[in-house]
Amino acid sequence: MNHTLTHRDDKKIWDKNMKSLTPFFCLTSFCLITTLHAAEPITNSIGMKLVRIESGTFTMGQDGQQTDYDMHKHPGESDRPDWDEKPVHKVVISNPFHIGATEVTIEQYRQFDPDYRKGKGLPDEAASGISWNKAVEFCEWLSKREGKPYRLPTEAEWEYACRAGTSSVFNTGDKLPDGFLPWYVRFSHPGLFPWSFYFPDNKPSPEYLPMAAQGAPLRLASDGFVIPEKGAAVAKSNQPLLRVAQRPPNSWGLYDMHGNLSEWCSDWYGPYEAEEQTDPRGRSGGDFRVFRDGPHSMLSRLVRSANRGAWIPESIGSIFGFRVVLGELPKGPLLPPEPAPKNAQNVKREVATIIVPPQDQPFFIGPQPFVKIPEGSSGPLFSRHNHSPAITECPNGDLLAVWFSTVLEGATELCNAASRLRFGQSEWEEASPFWDGPDINDHAPKLWWDGEQTLYHLARGHSENIVRTSIDNGVTWSKAKPIYPQGELGAEMIRTRAGDLLISQDVGISLFKSTDKGNSWTTVGQRSAKDEVRPGGKGSRHAGIHAPVVELADGRLMTIGRPHPPELAEVFGGKALLSFSRDQGASWTYEASEFPAVTSVQRPVMVRLKEGPILLCSYTDQWSEFYKGNRKGLVFKSKDGEFTGYGLFAAVSYDEGKTWPDRRLITPGGPAREVNTINRGMFTMSDTMAEPQGYLAITQTRDHRIQLLTSKNHYVFNLAWIKAPAPAPKK
Repeated sequence: MNHTLTHRDDKKIWDKNMKSLTPFFCLTSFCLITTLHAAEPITNSIGMKLVRIESGTFTMGQDGQQTDYDMHKHPGESDRPDWDEKPVHKVVISNPFHIGATEVTIEQYRQFDPDYRKGKGLPDEAASGISWNKAVEFCEWLSKREGKPYRLPTEAEWEYACRAGTSSVFNTGDKLPDGFLPWYVRFSHPGLFPWSFYFPDNKPSPEYLPMAAQGAPLRLASDGFVIPEKGAAVAKSNQPLLRVAQRPPNSWGLYDMHGNLSEWCSDWYGPYEAEEQTDPRGRSGGDFRVFRDGPHSMLSRLVRSANRGAWIPESIGSIFGFRVVLGELPKGPLLPPEPAPKNAQNVKREVATIIVPPQDQPFFIGPQPFVKIPEGSSGPLFSRHNHSPAITECPNGDLLAVWFSTVLEGATELCNAASRLRFGQSEWEEASPFWDGPDINDHAPKLWWDGEQTLYHLARGHSENIVRTSIDNGVTWSKAKPIYPQGELGAEMIRTRAGDLLISQDVGISLFKSTDKGNSWTTVGQRSAKDEVRPGGKGSRHAGIHAPVVELADGRLMTIGRPHPPELAEVFGGKALLSFSRDQGASWTYEASEFPAVTSVQRPVMVRLKEGPILLCSYTDQWSEFYKGNRKGLVFKSKDGEFTGYGLFAAVSYDEGKTWPDRRLITPGGPAREVNTINRGMFTMSDTMAEPQGYLAITQTRDHRIQLLTSKNHYVFNLAWIKAPAPAPKK
């Protein structure tokens, strides 16, 4: 199917293209209107059309073989359900209601908030970037204005209305019509893979309509897309055009139930129950409010009638809009909140009594796997890809580890998993869910304990980062607070001598800072085109990504970063990137470290030890070279002299990062044997070979032992072990 590109007014291009598709749609049952729901819509005081939906029953959810989530291999697969759409169950909608024929538009929303997107957007575009809280306020405002009960739909009402009497994957059948879903090829949702990941040859599945900026369709040709030339009107903006009712409605007269925006529902999210339900209203509490439908520029499987999503109600993500219901809230029962996961069950509440062993005796244990997920798991946790861990000690002495679990790192199934190593035990528990907004890539979790009673959990969300706290050893957590701007958090959080909380960020800004124990956050430092990121240079942001922070004795901050882009390693002579700030992160100077730069699938850690020195853990070689056999290694001391070792190492500085005299390869030594590393990878461990890859996470517990995680394994050692010469490698 070809879409010829012409340089005309955006609106005219869109209108012309969609009108040309309408006859095709109307040749199918897609345009049939059932007599039961054929009543004329009513129009309210703000020009909103509402369609009457009669009472009835339907089967909620989707049965069948579950997706494997490997959408890079089969991006056209759209008919398989998610794990949370089961068990399917019968639902009774006992009372009729009216629902918006379209999502709330900019014109309608501005009657509630005149300042919304001032000077931007077309009147008939869907209002986007609306939080659940604001959507509820809009409904309350409209209810007061008209003296009628407006509200958000329940999740059951939304799916009932979307299906419009069908039981198929979409309300159009088991496939969407050709050219139905716009995908803006120059636009990508935060944290998610773009068009080019799924369709590198520019040959998409037929249901997609490739779009340029602001509504211009692109011609599909054997050699790819015909992109508008520079300066053309259609290329002025990369922002999508979200006009409502541009595709035919479902058979009950509702538009955009498959695509355009994700729409908030009133429910708290939780797992389904198998029993028949009448007028269900979801859970009585939770972390996430439900949204239904996927937005533009996403895979079609995310806009299925049964597909579920949920996120924090404060989010103002660009994917979020809503449509309203006119009618009293159903009187069905609220289900209790979902049961606590294993990592929050049977947790001791009392503060542990810690005995500090003699610190002059070397101690080492490891590697011990902490990621324990049964092979073949595909929701809610995934055996395919587990990465980017964090670790903290709890007041009760437990160790708590979290990480992300997924199939594809830039996809919507990604979640936060967790495991506990209970105080006094020697084995990590099997992993269990920790934090997951369904269909949200809640990425790169971090944990930190303030040394008193409060644990902190931070993660990247859809359009924000989140932070929440626990004062009961991680059994329960506060509601998440958004932190802006969104971007992956770089490394462990620290507390300065002044009491400020600092954590680095990988995109744009340098640091997030809190002066009130995490209740509010500000940003420090901002990447600038004037930054001279080179040895001896100066800039407004620390160099590199995944950068741990330490406060030096003179009050300066020091970070060590992974080169990003990777070519930056050459600028620093193949060395890791050191950055120093005298003003708490507002400005920085740069130096090359004496240690090698790391690359993808590697992340260093750096921490101030309780004994006073600074500890750095990193890798001797970039993984991109290591796996090719291009290994250089580093020189380490042994009882018989020196040897060259490869992989994970520890180094200690006693002079605030100037020199690092004590270094040790992090391995128990012994004969060469194969050990599991990240995911299903294997590496050779021996006297001279250590784990070569993984994102590192670290904490030092009250017994002064250092707890180090890779993406798969847990190591425990102390400062005396690092200082002690390694046994002489066996030939």
